[in-house]
Amino acid sequence: MKVYLEAYGCTQNYGEARLMQQAIVSRGHAIAPTPAEADASVIVTCTVIETTERKMLRRMRALAAEGKPLVVAGCMAAAQRDLVRRAVPEAKLLPPRKWPQIVELLGAGTVCAERAADTEAGESAWRDAIVPIAQGCAGRCTYCITRVARGRVLSYAVEDLVSRIEGYVAAGIRDIKLTGQDTAAYGMDAGRTLADLLDAVAGIPGDFRVRVGMMDPLTAAPILDGLVRAYRSPKVYKFLHLPVQSGDDGVLAAMRREYTVAEFERIVSAFRRAIPDVSVSTDIIVGFPGETEDAFGRTMDLVRRVRPDSVNVTRFSVRPGTPAASMPGQIVGWRVKERSRRLTRLRMAISREIHESHVGREVPVLTTEPGKVGTTLARTDAYRQVVLPSEEPIGEFGIARIFAGREADLIGELITRPRYVRSEGMDP
Repeated sequence: MKVYLEAYGCTQNYGEARLMQQAIVSRGHAIAPTPAEADASVIVTCTVIETTERKMLRRMRALAAEGKPLVVAGCMAAAQRDLVRRAVPEAKLLPPRKWPQIVELLGAGTVCAERAADTEAGESAWRDAIVPIAQGCAGRCTYCITRVARGRVLSYAVEDLVSRIEGYVAAGIRDIKLTGQDTAAYGMDAGRTLADLLDAVAGIPGDFRVRVGMMDPLTAAPILDGLVRAYRSPKVYKFLHLPVQSGDDGVLAAMRREYTVAEFERIVSAFRRAIPDVSVSTDIIVGFPGETEDAFGRTMDLVRRVRPDSVNVTRFSVRPGTPAASMPGQIVGWRVKERSRRLTRLRMAISREIHESHVGREVPVLTTEPGKVGTTLARTDAYRQVVLPSEEPIGEFGIARIFAGREADLIGELITRPRYVRSEGMDP
């Protein structure tokens, strides 16, 4: 059978889609580059906000219109089963925790895979490795529908993850991404921690870098000392993705985030004291029910104080079935958009200032993917993106001199191209 694979949403979705593809190929099936050339299709869905949900429904209907077997996987297959069944009654549903069953579903006609902004052709050779480390999270956020889909924490064994990563490294992949709904929750169901996993991965022989995906302040705080220590490894990108969601404690309580603004700042400060060049990314929801102008002002003040390298700004989106959907104090759309624009202008100004401060530096980089024609994208040890105005081999270490900074990235040129560059802070 030839199967067309397509995925959307978070990095974990893409990682699971790739694992499905590997399972499909290992059983003798082929990957089709387009739905028209396939015998069956699989779509891995995301439903984090309403606009994404509408996009997923349109795509499901388009794939179903091909008249071939369709599997709907990902979060909508668990959290919105009835909605999916109404949209595509003939589709088979594959919830996130049951993705290994994809091969069995093929017998009845079905499948899944793709890439993070839009799509990655099924036959493309992956230059990075996405490694899901757990399912579920420990939070109880009042706005989140994803927890309905993925449930409580279920961690994969350290030994299995290390074995998988060893295989990727042996195959020449040097860019490893650990992903989960909340990576800091890893191991809490099994008496292990994310720091234990990072220590084990860092012990794998070879030249590679590991990016740790999003972690919740709620679960990062109890293991903070171990996390900071594990991040000192030269094989771990100095990149902290720590969503705060609001700079107001009252809004955080309504969101049921179960930490305070001060606790978020304490985690960031601990990383910055130990690793001064760490890059910090955070997420903020604007327009949550009951968010006053003063509360939003405190969010703006937090961003000015913490000065994250990047901020992912999301307008509050009502998700049916979540407590926040029926909360009083829903905010009109025009006001939410206005707050979003103000926060976006602030975060872009801060990002540009941070990136411009790197001009003139010479930094170790790893080439990670082709850019636009004639360019290559690379990552510094702090996971800052560098655009190189030349076509370079992917998966190679070198030294880049930075000559410009923009809101989203750095511009640099390779001045040395050794096979491996020793990172700053690496033990001799």
